[in-house]
Amino acid sequence: MKQNPFSLYDFLGYLIPGSTVIYLFLIIENWTNENSKQNIETIFSSVSKYNFQEIFFFIIISYSLGHLISFISSITVEKYGNWKYGYPSKTVIGYEKESYWIKKNLPEGWEQTNLLYEVDNMKRNLRNFGRIILIILLLPLFLVEFLFGTLLNFKSFYSKGLDPYLMGIIKENVLQLLNSKGLSNSKNIMENDLRCIDFNRIVHHYAFENSKEHQFRMVNYVALYGFLRNLVLAFVLSFWYYLAVSLKTIDTELLVNWTMVGFNLLLMGLSFVAFMAYMKFYRRYTLEGLMLIVVDKTIE
Repeated sequence: MKQNPFSLYDFLGYLIPGSTVIYLFLIIENWTNENSKQNIETIFSSVSKYNFQEIFFFIIISYSLGHLISFISSITVEKYGNWKYGYPSKTVIGYEKESYWIKKNLPEGWEQTNLLYEVDNMKRNLRNFGRIILIILLLPLFLVEFLFGTLLNFKSFYSKGLDPYLMGIIKENVLQLLNSKGLSNSKNIMENDLRCIDFNRIVHHYAFENSKEHQFRMVNYVALYGFLRNLVLAFVLSFWYYLAVSLKTIDTELLVNWTMVGFNLLLMGLSFVAFMAYMKFYRRYTLEGLMLIVVDKTIE
């Protein structure tokens, strides 16, 4: 693998999601085009008729598109999960996310005419407005995730904490690691400080560097959760594209197109399933690094 210029993430994170989006758009375009109806087998079997140049061009386009999808999903799907449920490094040790929205926090003694308060309030409003835009963009996922994840409590499969015993051990070892790597003239970090510290960066860099035999597993988790995160965005984009194309074919008699409704619901459901799987492997990747810290004998 060291001699291979392409990593596992290049295939799972970029090439496959990019080609998936292309195929989904081709299938949707074919199903909504009355002049060129083909079945799915015909669409996929046509690839075998391409020559080397066409296949090579398809790979380049898929790989490039995958990079774009990966970036967009990191600032949309990943942000949505972190904003709503908190970072897995915090939730697994019992620090639950209080709210998706940034709440008003007026320090004691401040007046609303205070310039610093007005600047802070403006930033809060802008960030909340950005989160509203994000909800609109991910509306297919948001609706299904709110129904099943929040109301039916499916979120317990991908956002629950550990048992109190493991939480205590992880916190103790993380504190020992942070204090051993901290500044010599700074005070020791306490347990209550972990909620506000981005300790997961130090934990995972330390675990990856000092646990050579576990590196491959950690890399696999990164590739899997990156792949699934990109699939979420692929299904969401396909939903919007299919909805836009389908609206052009609405019957003037206002008859319900159950095929269109069913396929849209299918894409919404697939986006939620992919989101659950993404959150699951994101959590496993985080937990892998934290548990390596626990079993590290050099941290005492």
